[in-house]
Amino acid sequence: MKKVIALFAVAALVGLASVRTLAQETPKGETQPVEIKPPSEQPKSGPGSSEYTHKKAEMVTGGEKSEKYYLYTPADPAPKEAPVICFIHGYNAIDPDKTYIGWIEHLVKRGNIVVFPVFQATPLEPPANYAPNCAKSMKLAFEYLEAEKTRVQPLKEKFAIVGHSAGGMTTGNLAAQWEELGMPKPLAAMPVQPGRAFGYDQQRDNGLIDFADYSKIPAETLLLCVFGDSDQTVGSYCAAKIFADAKNVPAENRNLVEVRSDVRSKPKMVCTHQTPGSQRVAGIDLFDWFGYWKLFDGLTDAAFKGKNREYALGGKAEQKFMGKCSDGSHFAEMVVTLGDAKFDPDSVEYLPAYKANGTPDKAKVGGAAPTNPTPKEPAPAQPGRKEERRKDEKKEDEEKEEEF
Repeated sequence: MKKVIALFAVAALVGLASVRTLAQETPKGETQPVEIKPPSEQPKSGPGSSEYTHKKAEMVTGGEKSEKYYLYTPADPAPKEAPVICFIHGYNAIDPDKTYIGWIEHLVKRGNIVVFPVFQATPLEPPANYAPNCAKSMKLAFEYLEAEKTRVQPLKEKFAIVGHSAGGMTTGNLAAQWEELGMPKPLAAMPVQPGRAFGYDQQRDNGLIDFADYSKIPAETLLLCVFGDSDQTVGSYCAAKIFADAKNVPAENRNLVEVRSDVRSKPKMVCTHQTPGSQRVAGIDLFDWFGYWKLFDGLTDAAFKGKNREYALGGKAEQKFMGKCSDGSHFAEMVVTLGDAKFDPDSVEYLPAYKANGTPDKAKVGGAAPTNPTPKEPAPAQPGRKEERRKDEKKEDEEKEEEF
């Protein structure tokens, strides 16, 4: 049995280093090049921002083993009721405090109930159980809330699903199997870096998680399938597969999004498989604020409130924007493939753009997004990757990752 490495260790996510290098005049009056710093501040308003309606999240746990769940509700002030988000973790990333807590608390402080199902009692949990286990945990969480009338009550008619890696695959599968598993109809679903095998070149034929029939994803669902340009673990195939097969979802309601790296800055920002991880202290950065958080905020705002659609769907500037670097240039913007694009996922070859240290991987710059039929704005030079890791962790990051 292949040794399984935990998806996120505390030391694996390192905060962005603060670099204070200014142009300095030489004796001859010439200036040294200014060191470019990536966007370093969370937006103050809009999707992905620190504009919160609640000051904290309250957490309780329930269920046991593969039906265990963490339940987060908004507080200070506590609303009477709130939309519900099912947040699905990656393979063996079962402790939210060590993996996705920053994103979870962001969602809750925006006014959502978040349920985090622990769908693996052990790493050996059969993959066929992932979606059914999540559904069972959701039912238990709903039963708990409905029995505790003093707690925030769930608005089941405003339900969304988001997940990363193996959880991204399970997000797509739950969105397709919601009815047979007794789940609320998802109004929004966002599989992030979905994967079902140990290696980006193994996703099509050697997957451990079966593909669902994605044509069963409801027409009412707003769907974003997201992948990274330098993902050594899962690549783009599963994201493209879910996107292409969800034919019941109108073209205007589904996009395939490539989050890109940018190696012009210091540290070099590389979009690895770990970028959706967001601990409270380390690991939260521009990929969260302008990428994953913004996209899902815009998607749920559009689904639940009828606003901010341009931040999630349609390929407009608001959706693609990833912030500005210290020199005023745009960080490498996301590439959006619209729902009416014609392509075959099996014909798209994925090669990671960069290694963890920001050096080009196989001389390929850019991910494997299918051709977008709409014109794109010129991309910044040298798109590249996420956080610069400590020297003693670089070797580990460059090895093929066994988690997904």
